[in-house]
Amino acid sequence: MLKEARPHITRVRALDQLHRGDEIEARLSVGPSYDDVIIRRGSVQETAPGIGVVWIMDHHTGMRKAINTDECSVWRVA
Repeated sequence: MLKEARPHITRVRALDQLHRGDEIEARLSVGPSYDDVIIRRGSVQETAPGIGVVWIMDHHTGMRKAINTDECSVWRVA
C-alpha cells in the first residue's frame, strides 16, 4: 500500500533563502492560543530582502501578490 506524501514545511527567516519558483505559504497569527492561518500560497516570482517583501503567483487567484514579512511569516513548502 502506498503512503500519501506530505510536504515538508520549514519557516523562512531570511528572504535571501528564497529563489524564483520556490513554493511558499504566507501565514498570519490570529491569536495567542490559535495556530497560524494560511493567507496566501504560491510560487516565488521575485524577492526584495532589503524591504522585506516577496512577490508570488498566488495559486488560488492566479494573480501576482506581494507578501510583507512584517505582517506575516513565510514558510517553504517542499
